Amino acid sequence: MSERRVARPALGRRFLGMPWLWAVAHSAVAFSVYYSLGVVAVDALALTPAVFAITGLIYVLTTMTYMEGGAMFRERGGSNTLARHAFNELVSFIAGWAILIDYVIVIALAAVTVPHYLEPISGGLASGGGEQVIAVAVVLAVAAINIVGYTGSRRQGALVALTGADLLLQFLLIVVGAVVVWDPGALTGSLDAFGLPGIGDLATALVVSMVALAGIEAASDLAPDLAWRRDDLRRVLRVGTLVVPFVYVGMSLVALMALPVVAGPDGPTTALATTFEDAPVLGVTSALEPAWLSEAFQWAVVAIAPLILFFAANVTMLGLSRHIYVLATNRQIPSWLGKLGGSRSTPHVAILIASAFAIGLVLPGDIELLAAVFAFGATLAISIAHLSLIRLRFVQPRRERPFTVPAGIRLRGAVIPVPAVIGLLLTAAGFASIVLVHGAALAVGGGWMLFGLVAYFVYRRAFEGLSLTARVSVPEQALLKHEPDVELDSILVPVHGTTKLDDDIVSTACRLAESNPAEGESAPRLELLYVIDLPLTVPIAGPLPAARVVAAEEALARAREVAAEYPGVEVDSDYVPARNVGEAIVERARLDGVEAIIVGGEPPSLVRGGAVLGGVRGSRPAEIGPISEYVLKNAPCRVLLTAPPAE
Repeated sequence: MSERRVARPALGRRFLGMPWLWAVAHSAVAFSVYYSLGVVAVDALALTPAVFAITGLIYVLTTMTYMEGGAMFRERGGSNTLARHAFNELVSFIAGWAILIDYVIVIALAAVTVPHYLEPISGGLASGGGEQVIAVAVVLAVAAINIVGYTGSRRQGALVALTGADLLLQFLLIVVGAVVVWDPGALTGSLDAFGLPGIGDLATALVVSMVALAGIEAASDLAPDLAWRRDDLRRVLRVGTLVVPFVYVGMSLVALMALPVVAGPDGPTTALATTFEDAPVLGVTSALEPAWLSEAFQWAVVAIAPLILFFAANVTMLGLSRHIYVLATNRQIPSWLGKLGGSRSTPHVAILIASAFAIGLVLPGDIELLAAVFAFGATLAISIAHLSLIRLRFVQPRRERPFTVPAGIRLRGAVIPVPAVIGLLLTAAGFASIVLVHGAALAVGGGWMLFGLVAYFVYRRAFEGLSLTARVSVPEQALLKHEPDVELDSILVPVHGTTKLDDDIVSTACRLAESNPAEGESAPRLELLYVIDLPLTVPIAGPLPAARVVAAEEALARAREVAAEYPGVEVDSDYVPARNVGEAIVERARLDGVEAIIVGGEPPSLVRGGAVLGGVRGSRPAEIGPISEYVLKNAPCRVLLTAPPAE
């Protein structure tokens, strides 16, 4: 057990915090390299590194926008949530619906790419029926994992380690590959010999390369459950700013020097776009010399790439389930689509439907069309996200921003973030290029958006009688298939120095925390809080009355003694000064991200002169006093009220 006196951010709910968030985002970057390097080279040829450099810039700019928005609101939903706060529910739905199909497409693309990185084991795994069987099996496995809710700190730690191993592999492949195949003339020579690709080809290559942007949306749907400090956000941004462009540009440069553009029967081409289109990183390893080096890297890729692709599909499904939950709780889609069931309360209906769609996309195998449709949804949603962030600088200029996009320009009393403006221009240009150049993607993506808007209108107006633009939310309980067993990982317990009642409350909290321990999970956390209520005559920031501090320490010490009888529970304790006890309890619960507050019954106010004289308006149970009433009304989590048995 430990005693603490300084407030800290939430520890997260069964998550590892920022390392896990980084792993989610990097899995999408790794997936885009393993998948899109060959597909982009089909159209961009020797300009493939330039295309990936632009993509890396868009990725960094988009990360900044989502960081500021996510840190402001601490809500799931990504672009959907940003648009809700900046505009209205209709614009929010457009962004949320556009990105929804992208989640399904990423799952399908990752699944269909897995068998191609197993080809060195057996050629039959990457062709014909073997390819489809493995791809469908990946989708079904991802669906099963997310329905069961198979997540835990140890498993997440392994996935963080996996992404670290993948990043190390890519770094080594770039550095060693550059030494072995270094030939800048292979890049410039093809431009001299064959000229520049057309604008339409470059636009197609750019939109295909944007599949990594799904990782930002998935991370934004998971971020509210994670622990972070302000410095963590800046650190993640710095790492992403260095790593993503390095991986994108480095891998594409090495790939084009290893497998340069040459003359083909139908014009200039590269083996990346033909022989190795479905597994371009294996193509890079095949060009390394000597043979033992090539073989070593090849088997390292075979060992890591299928796992990282599976991980990308899995976290994308996790992000999709959270995204559908947000849409359902805000009445943008019918509640039954976000219905929660099982012991982990997972949205099984949404996961099953998404899996069915993903399998349907896997079977035809037209990955270029899927990538273009993905870019249609991603560029539309992310453009709305950038625009929303800019508008929020005007409509909510004084809202606290734990992270602020740098490099702003003051205009009409607001500071406009220049990176968000640049990001908006680039993603809007990408969306326009799809509309103008890729007719099939426009037809599929436009049909998806039209269907969604019609369904939204019918559902909101005809079935629910709701405004198209006003926010209407439903509580989580409305989506529960059944009331889940109590399983709490973090509990806040206010103690008041009343020995008998404090003992009962702490014992109850410890029993709840220990009731359903999950294998592999970290110990449940119990937070003991004593609030020293100060009158207005005593400065809140000044020295605390010694007698009150002694009383607080004695009460917390007694509570820790009771908690010591439950060794499976981690206990922290703290005391804080405040003007209002209830407000202090609610603020600490919000700061620490606890799952529940357990408050003890207290005598209500004895004033009976009516509301004007400060008495109790109406009737309420005798156990509910002013503190517990405030907590019940304002708590950001569930509240359990305990009361001693009647005398």
